[in-house]
Amino acid sequence: MMKKPQQFAPGHFPVYLESGEGALVKDVDGNIYIDFICGLAANTLGHNHSAIVNTIREHLGKGIIHSLPTPVEIKTAQALVDFIPGGEMVRFFKTGADANSAAIRLARHITNKEKIIAIGYNGWHDQYMFDTPGVPDAIKNYTYRMPLFTPDNEQPVLDLITEQGDTIAAVLLSVPYNRVLTTEFVQQLRGLCDKHQVLLVMDEVVTGFRLALGGAQEYFGVKADLVTLSKGISAGMPLSAVVGDTKFMSKMEQLQVSTTFGGEMLSLEVCCSVLNEYKTTNYIEHIATLGRQLKDGINQIATKLSAPLTIVGYDPIPLFLFSKNPEQQAKYAELFLAQMAKRGVLLRRDVNFICGAHTTEQIDHTIAATKASLIELMEKGELPKVA
Repeated sequence: MMKKPQQFAPGHFPVYLESGEGALVKDVDGNIYIDFICGLAANTLGHNHSAIVNTIREHLGKGIIHSLPTPVEIKTAQALVDFIPGGEMVRFFKTGADANSAAIRLARHITNKEKIIAIGYNGWHDQYMFDTPGVPDAIKNYTYRMPLFTPDNEQPVLDLITEQGDTIAAVLLSVPYNRVLTTEFVQQLRGLCDKHQVLLVMDEVVTGFRLALGGAQEYFGVKADLVTLSKGISAGMPLSAVVGDTKFMSKMEQLQVSTTFGGEMLSLEVCCSVLNEYKTTNYIEHIATLGRQLKDGINQIATKLSAPLTIVGYDPIPLFLFSKNPEQQAKYAELFLAQMAKRGVLLRRDVNFICGAHTTEQIDHTIAATKASLIELMEKGELPKVA
């Protein structure tokens, strides 16, 4: 569970939150914090946003889920295809892992190939997490897990497609958060997928509605065959989707892919309201600007203090990097999170999120809290000085 105390700073971090408003949350003891966890990236607009709350109040009286399709399914599907480059048809689910698994089943059916390349975290389902307890060993024979942590990791992905393309149904790409991929690499990936009849599936569960209105496809200028969405699709309400062109998506009808709650109406109505909020405000510019403010401010302070901290990655998705060694990263990040919580800021140990409700003043407070936290940790000898 990604929200359990062990994921943060046990004993120095709130365990239970009671409520939230904008970019602030309150724990059960009444303490207020600036929130950069944002519901594990789902709260793109912040907590208790009026567009969400008012939509739920307006439509709750119509029911939650009905026995036959409802007009809101069509309305929301149309809103999504208008947003997503190359989108023509939509299938709704409830979680990002659901959407990814549906997209992969569809890709295997279309290509009549069985293996996949999974890049990044794509959910908890067996084909992505085959090295964990409870998953049959045979599953690993169908998935190549290929991290993109450094530019050195890119060529092996391209080589694998070149060498094994006749057995690979899809590349499921969730962009890494510790660095920014080059457009050149993503275009090379697209070209090789085309050459070897491999479907390129963009896992935009996190990057959707963050990097650009049209997501990573728009950001990199590269069209995917299928796109999976969740989290920001309805800013915290449970909803996910697979989006693609009719040529591919129409074949979903031939599969046994179903979920009772895909047509749940409140989440679909909220999705429409949230998409409208993205489209009619400066949301994308706002989160990118504040992300750059946070990144630049903290990196300048860390450099001046010779502290082992660098903010890396995409502007609205800042990753706090203390060390490339996983054990050191976990150790230093836990100490840092404890200090920041003491100063009224909630962070994750690695990737964090700017939401539409964050303000310049809150970013300034976070930068100042970071400076104070780094100084205290270094004075105690708990954080080393770097050359």
